[in-house]
Amino acid sequence: MKAAINLIENLNIDNKDYVILACSFGPDSMVLLDLLKKNNLNIIVAHVNHKLRKESDKEEILLKKYCESNNLIFELKTIKKYPVGNLEMNARIIRYNFFADLIKKYNAKYLFTAHHGDDLMETILMRLTRGTTFKGYAGFNIIAKNGDYYIVRPLIFNTKEDIINYADLNKISYALDCTNEQDNYLRNRYRHYILPELKKENPKVHLKFLEFNQMINKYEEYFNNETIIIYNKIYQDNILDLLEFNLLDEIFKIRLLQKILSKIYDKNIININNNHVELIFKLINSNKKNSYVILPRKLKVYKNYNQLKFIFNNDKSISYNYIFNDNLELPCGYLYYNIKKCEEKSNFVIRLNSKEIKLPLYVRNRKNGDKIKVKNLNGSKKISSIFIDNKLSMQERSFQPIIVDNNKEILWIPGIKKSIFDKQKNETYDIILKYEKKESINEE
Repeated sequence: MKAAINLIENLNIDNKDYVILACSFGPDSMVLLDLLKKNNLNIIVAHVNHKLRKESDKEEILLKKYCESNNLIFELKTIKKYPVGNLEMNARIIRYNFFADLIKKYNAKYLFTAHHGDDLMETILMRLTRGTTFKGYAGFNIIAKNGDYYIVRPLIFNTKEDIINYADLNKISYALDCTNEQDNYLRNRYRHYILPELKKENPKVHLKFLEFNQMINKYEEYFNNETIIIYNKIYQDNILDLLEFNLLDEIFKIRLLQKILSKIYDKNIININNNHVELIFKLINSNKKNSYVILPRKLKVYKNYNQLKFIFNNDKSISYNYIFNDNLELPCGYLYYNIKKCEEKSNFVIRLNSKEIKLPLYVRNRKNGDKIKVKNLNGSKKISSIFIDNKLSMQERSFQPIIVDNNKEILWIPGIKKSIFDKQKNETYDIILKYEKKESINEE
């Protein structure tokens, strides 16, 4: 236990501060409790009664009596009902929420858990078999920052056998969980059949797994730091620069997309898996200049030539059709009706003769098959082609206003193209329309 004791001592915890210990009354957590007591720490014993075994109530009583006998603060969480879904995952969420509440209550900086070397081996082997992220293959850290506090696992240097021997030698009370002997749990099968064979090859094999763990964590730290630099350089305002992205090594492409999705989804990142990342890669590598994919929770990933934009679609109505006889504010800009005077000649202004069109005017967004008789061009041109020529994103195409008269004749695509109905300043006109585009469209 020397390594565990050294780790605890090297934390230099003030003996006035509280520490939280996740304690089940099993041999692992009771041994860790003994080590913490020997360091004269102010210990809060946090116990969760999962109500999944008939022995759990008895273990709660025994642990509470132990705490009373040793002048230790005992905090209890009883789980009476579990949410629908993965029982193990839900139990863990409830458990760690309880620990986090105690961290705040006692203004503690450290949560101690009794994970040991065998736990680490089992976790790594399970993840190697099932598959996970690069960081996931490391298992878990000896000390891990979790928000405002640290999770510390001093027993990671020891095997289960070391712990049992220490408990028996020091006459430490504990209870054994009978479910640990059942082979219907994957972790137990590794524990019963795989670990013993590995230990035959090397009795200190758990330390080799720990080295593997630490090596991956070092590489992970490097990759993470480099990814942050790239992220800040080529991803701004929900837009990824694809020209820069395509210059990256494959590993950083993957990690950058994972980081972007992690930032976007935050606590809901559990909804995202490798298939979604592959879907984004297919979008990036496709020959289409403008396209998009939809990810969970209505996240749209738009490809617009050399940009990739990530934006949530909250189903606000994109379709609109308004009578245009006064100033209007649209999702993408402002339309001003019949302004008194304007010297501008750009596509953001159009002059019309009311005798050549049928009032009232309407402003709407695009429809399939829309065509405009473009000024200085013989014949009509599809608006979809004009959008492509002007490199409008799928999002911009959805919001782009189109001005039509009461005969459904398209007169103007504000900011982009004018029709044959546009008049020069020296011609006859009695209506002046002006468009002012917003800098960005906020769909959220």
